[in-house]
Order: sequence, then C-alpha cells, then structure tokens
Amino acid sequence: MVDKRELYLLFRAADWKTRLYLKIKLKICPILELEAYVPQRGRIVDLGCGNGLFAFILKLGSPLREIIGLDFDEKKLRQAQRIQASGPLCLFILADLGQLSFPVADVYTLIDVLYLLPGDLQLAILKKCYDLLPPGGHILLKEIDTRPRWKYFWNYFQETLSVKIVGFTRGKKFYFRSSADWTSILKELGFKTSIVPLDKGYFYSHVLIIGQK
Repeated sequence: MVDKRELYLLFRAADWKTRLYLKIKLKICPILELEAYVPQRGRIVDLGCGNGLFAFILKLGSPLREIIGLDFDEKKLRQAQRIQASGPLCLFILADLGQLSFPVADVYTLIDVLYLLPGDLQLAILKKCYDLLPPGGHILLKEIDTRPRWKYFWNYFQETLSVKIVGFTRGKKFYFRSSADWTSILKELGFKTSIVPLDKGYFYSHVLIIGQK
C-alpha cells in the first residue's frame, strides 16, 4: 500500500484547499486500499480524476503503470499539473465524460464519480468502457452502497455539504445505486463481477465493484 506520507510530500505543491481535501479524503475513504485491486502494469485511465489523487496513488504504487486522468474541471486539473510540476507522473486531459471519448485502456477506474451523473449517462459510460477494454480488461467502480442505511444517509448529508456548500465536488443531484444494481448493470454488459465491501471502520458505506471483460 502507498504510504500516505508520500502523498503529503507530493501534494505540498498544491494549494491549501487541495491539501485539505487530501487530508479529509484519507481519513474518511479507504482510497489507499483501492490501489491493491489495480494491476501493477498496463494503461489505466481514471475517469473523473479531479485533482489527480487516485492517479498519483496508482503511479506511486507501481511505476510500470501508465496513468491517464480525465476530468472536466479545469481548476482541479491545474492543481494536478501543479502537484507534478517537478516531473510528469501522469497524463491529465481536460474532457467531458459525457462526450464518451476515452483513451483505450487495460483498466478504467471511476472513483466516487458515477453517483454525480444521471442514470442514462452512467450506463453509456460503462458500455463505452466495456467496448474499449481488451479481453481480460477491468473496470473498477468505487461507490457508496445504499446499505447499511445509516451509513448511506450519513454520506448523503456529508455529500450535500461537500457538493452544494463547500464546493469540493461539482454536481447538482445525486444518483446513488446499490452494489447489487451496479453488478447487475455490469453483468448485462458482459462483465464478470465481484463486490468488495470497504466500509469497516468508516462511517460511510464504501464499496468497490470490479468488472472483468
């Protein structure tokens, strides 16, 4: 697992808001644990990469990975470039996921992204990823499960603060699904699926859904 001290060191070049985001994210989300579920080599495309946090975690975890991050938020991508100003670690591209124009990859990751997108766009993105993946390729969805209910409702309250008040994340509505819904969708597309609960020790119902083509 990547040492969080490496991230703190890397993010020293970021502005105070991004550094605060890093500290909060590491406390409330098992984002460092997700890296272990990603192959050590190959091209990984992080859709909705934001300020590059998970992209950098992946690169720190294995230099053999080619990491590409896509996001529509110019400010966050500027922070990502600022963080890697001393030397490029990842390629970041300004892109609207709704355009469905993604680089070909061995693995696609969507870390706390899909819940901000309407259902029809969620489905279109997942289908596009399936079409672009090679046989044996993977997609990883980190989402918030709708069970246990108290954790789900606590997350809903926290996300309301983050999205609509603090502004850490851009979005207007939430489109959460249960882990069972996600696996059903992926199976219909042709993926083999597995679910990894990640909520132990957290007040949030974190879950990882993995699909293999």
